[in-house]
Amino acid sequence: MQSAPERQRWCRMFAKASRARSLLLGSPAAKTGMPTLSRRAQPETGSPAVEGIGIGRAVVWAREPPAPRAARSIREEHNRLARSLARAARSVEDLVRLLPPTEAELFEPEVVILAELGPLLLERVDSGTSAEQAVDESTSATPSDLLVDVRARLLDGLAREERSVGSLLEGRDGDRVLVTEHLTPSVVASLPERVVGIVAASEDAARPGCGFTSHAAILARGRDCPLIFTIPAVVRAIADDDVVVVDTTARPARVHTAPDDATLADARARREAWTRLRSEEEGHVSAPLTHLGLQVHVNIGSIYEHVPASADGIGLVRTELVFSEHTRAPSEAEQFGALRVIARRAAGVPIVVRLFDAAPDKPLSWLSPSSPTSRGIGFLLEHPLILDAQLRAIGRASEHADLRILLPVATSAEEVDRIRRRSGRALAVGALIESPEAIDEIDSIAEAADFICIGTNDLCATVTGQPRADSALTVDGRILRMVERIVEGAHARKRRVSVCGELAGDPHVARILTGLGVDALSVATAHFAKVKHSLHGLSLDDCRGVAREALA
Repeated sequence: MQSAPERQRWCRMFAKASRARSLLLGSPAAKTGMPTLSRRAQPETGSPAVEGIGIGRAVVWAREPPAPRAARSIREEHNRLARSLARAARSVEDLVRLLPPTEAELFEPEVVILAELGPLLLERVDSGTSAEQAVDESTSATPSDLLVDVRARLLDGLAREERSVGSLLEGRDGDRVLVTEHLTPSVVASLPERVVGIVAASEDAARPGCGFTSHAAILARGRDCPLIFTIPAVVRAIADDDVVVVDTTARPARVHTAPDDATLADARARREAWTRLRSEEEGHVSAPLTHLGLQVHVNIGSIYEHVPASADGIGLVRTELVFSEHTRAPSEAEQFGALRVIARRAAGVPIVVRLFDAAPDKPLSWLSPSSPTSRGIGFLLEHPLILDAQLRAIGRASEHADLRILLPVATSAEEVDRIRRRSGRALAVGALIESPEAIDEIDSIAEAADFICIGTNDLCATVTGQPRADSALTVDGRILRMVERIVEGAHARKRRVSVCGELAGDPHVARILTGLGVDALSVATAHFAKVKHSLHGLSLDDCRGVAREALA
């Protein structure tokens, strides 16, 4: 239990946070502080998927690009290859910049290889060779780890669609807001850091929670990029380079297009207050929740995501989202580099790496399930080359950080044993429980695994019979009893249990899950401080009481 001075400190902090929130939400208290949004600007409304305020000029990605032509001129081939070389160089330079010096040295030779190889490849193309053929002929004679990685980067760049958000931003400076009718995880994964907001179309934009648990939204939430879903007509009315304000902290969430000066000034002031509040909230939750026996981790889906200093670990690295923009399976070196960048951001805490989890609702061009039932570790075992490359990358990265392996959609103890043998390393192997069938086998799975994780998003969809995006925030008694059963089976075998679905990011549900005995919650970075705030002033008995009420 907290001491009286500690409780008083938290009360003062919560009061301060409440005042700041009232300013952001436009309550009467705002009259004495920050001005509310001008009524002269007529904003469009929508459904908020990621909270925040983004201000920038629009970059419109209105529809899917046309299929590339079969035949290209020498000039077109030259330009394709030049873009691929530039993209590959940027990706390696990003790794060098983000990694500590001793590990950056591993990738610095790739920068040199690309610089020396580029003119030779372009010369071949200028003589009439296709870009792919030039890369293939120049990199296959004397293969090495670095040359194989360079080859993979270049071929992947050539295979990507020529029209990309990155290409649309070329020659345009400043912060940008992506405006799109078709938002996919691969689009979000490829966004430069200066894209500070997203306006996406949805026919269901009026429905509360629209798109909240889509994989694109999960990735945007991890990157703290404000995202609003609105009706297609609003998206189509926004033109390239229009000034756009995305404000999902307001109620209702809104989009301002070409706002007047007063509205723009108000939005900037609100964004400053919002950023300050988020920073203060994160700073106030540094103390661990030892009084609850609970850890709070974060979920990661990109090498650019922020990891709070007080996070107890990374409870879920969604590796399929990290590489969702790839058109070819990422090389072992690429995966190793990405894991090392994430580990550096994590500053020594444990990291749970989920193996690639391709699914119909998050397709990967290099690992696409053939049917809605093909997914999880069972599906990945059917692609041994991809699986083994990932296990090798995790194994290499584990020499520098505390990494654990997580099996997606695990259904049996046998799957856990197969991955443990296949990894060839003494790494902890956990099982992600996402189906009622797996819960029926929880005793044997927990016996075989080193830890258990519960994926509530897919579990909720299966149990309720609703689409994943509609059910993932549903507090259903059946789900809670399943969580209780999983905890019971895992704890009987001294296995820790975490929850990594979107339910864990809801402060009220976080109390319920704590009361049900879970050992850790893993949430989006955007929800980290909010969840910790909600639990700091509670005792374990308080949480158990909330859980009993929910079960009843």
